[in-house]
Amino acid sequence: MRQITTFFALLLLLPLACPAAEPDLRGQWKCTALDPQTIVLTGDYYQLQRELFQKRFQERQRQAGGLLAKWAQESTFRISATEAIAQYRPAVTASLLNSPQIAIVTADGSSVGIAKTGYWLNPIGQSRFPDKDGKERFTNTADALHFLYVLLERPLANGESLTVTMPAGEKIAFTYEASAPSPLFKINQVGYIPAARKKYAYLGAWLGTAGPLPLHERLDGKPFDLIDAASGEKVFTGTMRKRLADPVNDHGTPFTGEEVVELDFSSVSQPGQYYLQAEGVGRSEEFAISDLSMAESFYIHARGLYHQRCGIAREKPYTNWTAPACHQQCVRGTFPPDITHYGKGDDKRPYGFHTLDSKSIEVNHFLLIEQNIPSYTELLDAPGGWHDAADWDRRPQHLGIVGDLAAVYLLRPDNFCDGQLNIPESGNGIPDILDEALWGLDHLRRKQQEDGGVGSWIETTRHPTSADGGAFDDKLVYYQSCATRNSTLEYACYASELSLALRRAGAREKAEELCQSAEKAWNFAVHSKPPRAKSFYYNEKLVRYLEEPTLAPEMLVKTGLNLYLLTDDKAYLNAAEDAAPDAEKVMKKDAWRWSPLFWIELEICRYKSIVLDSLRVKRQKSIVHKAENMLAQLENNYPVRIAWYGPQEGWVHTMGMGTFHPLRQARYLIAAHAMTRDKTYLDAAYLAYDFHNGANPSGSSLTSGLGKTYPVTFLHLDSYADGIAEYIPGITPYRNPYKIPRNAVKMAYGLYYREHSKLQFPGLNISLLPRAGLDEDACSREVSKLLPIWHRWCNIESETVGASEFTVWETIAPAAAVTGYLLNQARKPEEAWLNRQPATDIRDLPGYYCLP
Repeated sequence: MRQITTFFALLLLLPLACPAAEPDLRGQWKCTALDPQTIVLTGDYYQLQRELFQKRFQERQRQAGGLLAKWAQESTFRISATEAIAQYRPAVTASLLNSPQIAIVTADGSSVGIAKTGYWLNPIGQSRFPDKDGKERFTNTADALHFLYVLLERPLANGESLTVTMPAGEKIAFTYEASAPSPLFKINQVGYIPAARKKYAYLGAWLGTAGPLPLHERLDGKPFDLIDAASGEKVFTGTMRKRLADPVNDHGTPFTGEEVVELDFSSVSQPGQYYLQAEGVGRSEEFAISDLSMAESFYIHARGLYHQRCGIAREKPYTNWTAPACHQQCVRGTFPPDITHYGKGDDKRPYGFHTLDSKSIEVNHFLLIEQNIPSYTELLDAPGGWHDAADWDRRPQHLGIVGDLAAVYLLRPDNFCDGQLNIPESGNGIPDILDEALWGLDHLRRKQQEDGGVGSWIETTRHPTSADGGAFDDKLVYYQSCATRNSTLEYACYASELSLALRRAGAREKAEELCQSAEKAWNFAVHSKPPRAKSFYYNEKLVRYLEEPTLAPEMLVKTGLNLYLLTDDKAYLNAAEDAAPDAEKVMKKDAWRWSPLFWIELEICRYKSIVLDSLRVKRQKSIVHKAENMLAQLENNYPVRIAWYGPQEGWVHTMGMGTFHPLRQARYLIAAHAMTRDKTYLDAAYLAYDFHNGANPSGSSLTSGLGKTYPVTFLHLDSYADGIAEYIPGITPYRNPYKIPRNAVKMAYGLYYREHSKLQFPGLNISLLPRAGLDEDACSREVSKLLPIWHRWCNIESETVGASEFTVWETIAPAAAVTGYLLNQARKPEEAWLNRQPATDIRDLPGYYCLP
């Protein structure tokens, strides 16, 4: 395969370009002051990129004369995008990377000297362009912003005006205003909680190739002020303290890339609007100290579930992110519901897929569904549940969402009320949090088999793509999995728990309906004989599937206890007690599989059982031990406080799929607090909340629509198709992966594309960062050493799924559960929340320009 480097790439691409002249490589630039002596210049080449694409795409179409096959049309479209980016991005990067030729002059024409510069190129989304029919479509390229950090030889005076001239001649007019908020301040943008006994903000910045902004020596021990925003008066003066030095991993990669300074104003609890101010730095954005902060956060997170509902139209007055209804029906299918059974295992394992001669095999669930369509089509009422992620399946893991929502209601019923979330069920007399839980479970009750069995997975034959439109456009057929004993028992677990919560809320009729369904499911799971092996056709061969021969003991404990509490039938309690020894073994080995709120009934419900109380004590000990480790992590592991494994711990690398998310981790903290009433765990949960809302290295909230600076692009098909510029609020992308996604190297930090000789595309082999002349592997290694781990929001949407996607059960629901627990009372939504309008251009949102 022949690939070309920067110089030859540009030469070879020129013949296809418009012959008039080389492109004018000018972008749209803005200037922001980090402090009086440090500015950051942010360059957006979105408009130029589109213009170059249009020229190249039209030129290629003219050359082809309209005779391209369908595959060639698609490749031409994608190649044109790659060529357009290659025509400007390497040259722009080269002009900014090393000693860029920029000039800074004041209003009187005098020069301002530059002491040092740093540079970084940051992917911010997946590029899309109009095809020949004018339809916007994604390509395998990355949109990116250019960040040039400039350390000046002297500090700027308040009100001093500058003109910055960039290498390509762009001029940026900028006036330094000391009163303008600085991105150096990392704060909880939604607001701190008055009852929190620890309240911190941070100062810090990573300057790309220039490394950390030096702050420790300059600011450690210096004062800062907390200012009342209404009166302008100081209400508190504290001392800035440097946090621990930034650690590195085994490869020498920094975690924050910053010299972090901490501002402690923990003693302030008076509600109000405030900002922080420090001499020689500037001031922060305004923020609240208010219980309303947690109420707004719970509202956004819980409505993230509402916005992921399947089978319902999103419409006013419940949301301004409207869309038609989807998936009104599905078909009862035959495929098994446990995804762990689809992988290859030991030949002797008594479950999963095997050949006819008993060899364990791996099976693709999409192919299995497609190749085993039921001969009889039984249509089922489908509305209900939540779309799992960017796509539209509904998975067994979503039952855990029902459990967490029911658990926090049972723990803190006074925190919740009817009308709290402005959802279609508001006003029915049931707290909205339980209505949302019902949406995730009641559709399975309606699909329950006559014999009590419940299939818990609704799936189709492939992943949808952006070309399919939104869920409301979906033409794929969805199938409900077959009912196994364990899938049915898991349903009974959460149906019985939700029944308890509904009974506590006074919704006795609905509680009884779920209780009867749970009993029916229990009878199917416990009293059915283990079925014989089922046969499926798979890739023109007959294969066998075996269910697990035993029932999950941890679910027997939970369901048996719940049904005893609901019915007072001691047979259920006896079954729970019988399962307790095996359940204890499972929890010792695989407790990570379950939410820390999984057995919360053991803590809050009245029952008489020495066996189960012994289990409760052991479970509590395990949860509290985990929470204690988190307390140590918050203090000792990183410059910014987050409960995550230390740099040298074996689990530190498991940051994928949002596992590090502070509110996901904080479920252990609220569980420990519920078990012990020790406010130390509550304080730690508040710190997790602060990190999530912006008191973190990125200075960004982790959830769309939450705070001032938040994610504006991520992988979400419905947001692409609904015709609304701003993506749906309440979505929490996975964000930071421990390892940089390879496609970020291929499409952002370099341009690495294969040759396509039939379309006269020679391929690209261009490194942009940290320097030119590197092949793909070397580029990946060197960028990995430079880009700090807590800054790795390498977002190219469908090209970086591990950073850019999400799931309702991994990232959205845990945040809703934790913020719901942390509420100090039930509140109806504010008018501003109800009336919020989507932005008409994502470039108007601060999160679009968020620093790397």
